[in-house]
Amino acid sequence: MLWVMARSQTPSSPGGGARLVGPDALNDLLWRVTAYAHLMGEAALADTPLTVASSSMLISVLEEPGMTVAEISRRIPKAQQTISQVVARLEKLGFIERRLGSGRGVGLYVTDAGREMAQVAVARERELTARLRELLGEERSTALTALLSESHAILREAR
Repeated sequence: MLWVMARSQTPSSPGGGARLVGPDALNDLLWRVTAYAHLMGEAALADTPLTVASSSMLISVLEEPGMTVAEISRRIPKAQQTISQVVARLEKLGFIERRLGSGRGVGLYVTDAGREMAQVAVARERELTARLRELLGEERSTALTALLSESHAILREAR
């Protein structure tokens, strides 16, 4: 990954070290911010059997029962094999089941135990969002959310 560190002209960032600046910093910064948010998410779920990925998957299936692995793969930039592995883990935990659908292949459905765990996952996600908003401040959080939403639409279309 390319990034530029301007040690002499740029003050240190709050976490220590030099700030990443310049036109080549975007990819690295996105990766780093994602990594920090992911770590915070995993910490929020530490006392559950869920990971960030399985939590998101469980909530998605709860919101849209009967969706297939192929449909999920078209919506998020992950390979079907990766999604299938997460679904298999959720099945093993008893949170999701597969059912033959009419013309849609095998649909995914949340079990009663999965519904209970999804409530925990949603609560943790809300707590994490509140913590991120607290850390970033309301104005930055709102601006970042808008920019990420716009970026998501642009990148999804370009895919």
